Amino acid sequence: MLADVPCTGDGAVRKLPIKWEKWTTSDGLGIHSLQIQLLLRALSLCKVGGQVLYSTCSINPVEDEAVVCEVMRRVNDGSLELIDVHQKMKGFKGRKGLTKWPVL
Repeated sequence: MLADVPCTGDGAVRKLPIKWEKWTTSDGLGIHSLQIQLLLRALSLCKVGGQVLYSTCSINPVEDEAVVCEVMRRVNDGSLELIDVHQKMKGFKGRKGLTKWPVL
């Protein structure tokens, strides 16, 4: 299941340079709780043994790592497993997620 949630879109700035004109550090904070709710809903709809891919077009860790981290904290019953996508999709280009991030 793919959970492609609404986001600030700051990762699409190369395609939409106008994004930087209105960008603020609080943008990600404003949508953070909605993203958590949507990921939790996707997980509730996923069958046992299924997979949910959480996706945004943001590079803000508040919208990415912090959402996944909070959901993992809330669902701490052992029913979730975080999978490294690099092991599942050979040739996938990307970087490992952050483990610390500032909240401005």
